[in-house]
Amino acid sequence: MNTNTETDLEVKNLHAWFGQFHAVKGISVVYPKQSINAIIGPSGCGKSTFIRCLNRIHEEVPGARSEGEIILKGVNINAPNIDPVSIRRQIGMVFQKPNPFPSLSIFENTIIGLKLQGVRQKAKLMEAAETCLRKAALWDEVKDKLHQQGTSLSGGQQQRLCIARALAVNPSVLLMDEPTSALDPIASAKIEDLMSDLKKEFTVVVVTHNMQQAARIADYTSFYILGEMIEHGLSSEIFTNPKVPQTEDYITGRFG
Repeated sequence: MNTNTETDLEVKNLHAWFGQFHAVKGISVVYPKQSINAIIGPSGCGKSTFIRCLNRIHEEVPGARSEGEIILKGVNINAPNIDPVSIRRQIGMVFQKPNPFPSLSIFENTIIGLKLQGVRQKAKLMEAAETCLRKAALWDEVKDKLHQQGTSLSGGQQQRLCIARALAVNPSVLLMDEPTSALDPIASAKIEDLMSDLKKEFTVVVVTHNMQQAARIADYTSFYILGEMIEHGLSSEIFTNPKVPQTEDYITGRFG
């Protein structure tokens, strides 16, 4: 269990809207460095919207906006002078459905972020690809077919390829929006093992519908209802001794 008190990411009074719809309501939370932080709650409670605010992709939706502070290493990344693209290099994102670029090879999918940053040296790109594919526990499975299309891989392998792609630009924080919901139990278990390894280097924030998964892998868990964070704490306490009746009702299946 992570007991690190050093902070990579802090959220202060975050609100988010889609047009007039108030999707996230005044959430404040601290994510310790090198920890896994799960967000649970019923569908439509603002979980995905919240993490999409953390690397400023929420605002890419027409009519969407947010306010509040998101502090990354002491800097408010919601400040008007901050370039969102630079933030997305520091806060990576893995989505629910694996989304490798269909026209790119496994190798090209892995290093696309570095190429977009202007890295051109073949040796440096190759080294980065191997390093990130190893971190994503995929290297041994793909090292002999790096020039095949990324979409030729199985669903679980594609998701690990997307994780490798996110890691290539060396983020501090990795956001994962239900990364195993489209995968079978064996592939899901590999992603869970991978998350546990990744927290040695990164702060991980993961949205999951699977409470057993949150209990297994997360150091901390937050429970959301209708855009509000009802309870946040150590996963060991949230799942065995929740302080709020709504949390207990959800975890025991009496709600949601």
